Amino acid sequence: MVGALAALAVLAGCAQQSGDAAAGGIYRFFNSDRNPEMETLESTVQFAVVDPSRAMVNAPQALVVLERNLGVAVEQRIVLPNNTAVRGDNVLLVRAQTQRSAELTRLDFDEIATRFGGLPTPFERLTESSLRSGSDSLGSYVYATESAGPSTVCVLVLRRIGVGARPLPSGTQALDVVMRNCVNGSVDEALSPMSDRALAVGGAQGTIYTLSPHAAPRS
Repeated sequence: MVGALAALAVLAGCAQQSGDAAAGGIYRFFNSDRNPEMETLESTVQFAVVDPSRAMVNAPQALVVLERNLGVAVEQRIVLPNNTAVRGDNVLLVRAQTQRSAELTRLDFDEIATRFGGLPTPFERLTESSLRSGSDSLGSYVYATESAGPSTVCVLVLRRIGVGARPLPSGTQALDVVMRNCVNGSVDEALSPMSDRALAVGGAQGTIYTLSPHAAPRS
């Protein structure tokens, strides 16, 4: 009896994931940002602390690296030092994307904001039209700046690193990176963890951390 119930639970879970994947395809056909499969995983899979050497981007100042495997994507939160009076963490949010986890032909501002859990302080009222654009050897990116005092500046940066720009984690087609960074200094200093120099390699030692996004989700 117990075995039968366990089998039914597994089948129900598989049916739920299959239904979510199918629904996601329908939503995308109608140009909707909804992705029920990812929404289910994001609400159930927890982050775990991992060694800084596992970071998908080079962040030598990282205080902690958190990771979760969403099955169709791998996500990391890399917490950076915040030496300002601005509330909230300075953070790099990195997601290794696949065709099932994201719309790879465009980087959608609203979808990124949702993945970030809402826009962080002091960018809560930021709109897509307020973003500036920049580019470097890894490609283009968009960003916004906010002055938080006479010598404090905050930046919010969004970029997608595609195949060919740098080695990507195994089985993925893009690396989406979002950063909020507030510093007592200049805009260039605030942007530096998101520069091509920093993102061209992965890991604390400059190595590329290869991992499969198709492994079973883990907490």
